[in-house]
Amino acid sequence: MAGGLAAAVLAALAACGGDGAIPPPVDPLQPYRDQVVNWQKCDADVVGGGSFVPKEILARLSCATIRVPLDYSNPTKGDAVVAVSRVAAGEPSQRLGAILVNPGGPGGDGLAWSLNLAVLWGNASESTTTGQQLRTIVQRYDMIGFSPRGVGASSRMYCGTSGMLRPEHHSSDRSEANVAAMLFNANALGDACLRNPLVKYINTDATVRDMDLIRGLLGDAKFNYVGISYGTWLGAWYASLFPERVGRMVLDSSMDVTGNIDVNVVMQPMAMQRVLDQFISPFASRHPDRFGIGTNAAEIANVYRTLPEPMRVAFGQQANLHAILSKTNRVAKGAQLIAAARGMNQVLIDNPGIDDPRVLDAKLMEYEFVPDSFGDDLEIRGLAQAMIEPYFRAFTPTASPVELSTFNSVFNTVVCNDTVATSTDPQYWVKLGNEMAVSYPYEGGSVTRSLCATWGGPSVAKPPLSRAGASAPILMLQSEFDAQTATEGARRSFDALPPAHLVVVTGAYSHGVVPESNACVDATIGTYFANGVVPGRSSTCVEPPLPYEGTADSVRMAKASAGEADAAAQAREALRQSLDAISNSGARF
Repeated sequence: MAGGLAAAVLAALAACGGDGAIPPPVDPLQPYRDQVVNWQKCDADVVGGGSFVPKEILARLSCATIRVPLDYSNPTKGDAVVAVSRVAAGEPSQRLGAILVNPGGPGGDGLAWSLNLAVLWGNASESTTTGQQLRTIVQRYDMIGFSPRGVGASSRMYCGTSGMLRPEHHSSDRSEANVAAMLFNANALGDACLRNPLVKYINTDATVRDMDLIRGLLGDAKFNYVGISYGTWLGAWYASLFPERVGRMVLDSSMDVTGNIDVNVVMQPMAMQRVLDQFISPFASRHPDRFGIGTNAAEIANVYRTLPEPMRVAFGQQANLHAILSKTNRVAKGAQLIAAARGMNQVLIDNPGIDDPRVLDAKLMEYEFVPDSFGDDLEIRGLAQAMIEPYFRAFTPTASPVELSTFNSVFNTVVCNDTVATSTDPQYWVKLGNEMAVSYPYEGGSVTRSLCATWGGPSVAKPPLSRAGASAPILMLQSEFDAQTATEGARRSFDALPPAHLVVVTGAYSHGVVPESNACVDATIGTYFANGVVPGRSSTCVEPPLPYEGTADSVRMAKASAGEADAAAQAREALRQSLDAISNSGARF
């Protein structure tokens, strides 16, 4: 009996692998790794592809939907889907791999970025070494865009209930009633997200594993990447989870990836206020003939602080100030906005009791915003008139449904799922908001709206950043005064990433350096993707002259140095507009 049992066991082992070998463990992700990707023509309504896209690049564009595990720790729970786009390498025989791109968020849709970045680089100047290098990138790499899980054409996340939010005034209103409304609304929106069955599976760890699955399906051993803003958090998480698979990784406008993600939420109002106070105001003071608000930068910076609360609402809402604060080349528009708010506020002071929009409009038509000059009077008056409606509406804010856009649903879900909240005590966020509303009145008080305080904790564990030290060299890009991902946080990330090289663009505040096509930055990017080498530990690039401040020759030379085709210029603008959509969402990295 014993001998027969032994023989039966040996026979069973032989059937499983022979010679008594223990069969290899079954990989639960193998069905996802073995799936056939069905690349097809892209839907133009989803990816774009306007008339500016050269036919040669458009012909290489295709899209697919891949299956990913809803839960990587237990793939048997079912599937989610992720939409992917690809601009295939122009010279397949010389292909070096693929470059995955992400524009930030969390909640930003990067599906169209593969096409727009391919057009931007593919139409760079052929007459310069840098332009030739950028064109080579598109010839030797596939450009890959995707809608992260929860977003766009992928499995969507939604936060909403049938309830109503309480009306709120500007976050600098620290009255008991307004603070109570902010806390109530944060709790209601957090609860709405937590009701969605997808909520546990929308986080950076899952998205990073989706990205690695895409890498494998493309047949690449190494992962190449360009991530902007929140895309840098994604990239650092990938490098910490899979350091041996990192190829050439660009982290543009970096978050502080060294600790809790909500640290970045707290730094953002400070960085925005700094651009208003230390960049736009001094610029305006150098051009009193254009903006009519004097030559004292400190007094100009104080304009916002002296505005009544309804004017603060109008200042931020109507004029898309977040977009103005995202690109250095809009600095003049920022100065115009300050001039418009100053002038409109003066009209209200001179004419107390105005309660009719038509009367206010007539008074603004009479007011000289830039007296006795050939400045920007017409544009400034137009901005002031655009603030009339939000100004009056701000006196009696109305209730709105408990509902977040797809973008903000994903933003808040990822922020709360990725790491522990700095504090779970709502009163901590009230006190911090009180302090920041004084120091950074533009948005400082908004930190009181912390959905994560009552979330219940993260759904994943952030991998140790020290593991990223074993990765290949990483290229980091940062504007000196970035208003959305503060440079202080980027430098902390840089210090924690020994393989990285940091390029700081001085005299700039643009969020998203890659779309700006700074010739100095482009030269570093072109060389990096050509050979994977970073030039030492750190370097600087200089922003071209600001409006009205460069000589005619310097401005003409700056334009000539770009040397790009119209298609590249339009692609760059499409990338900027994508970042603007993130900036204007109300919650953004």
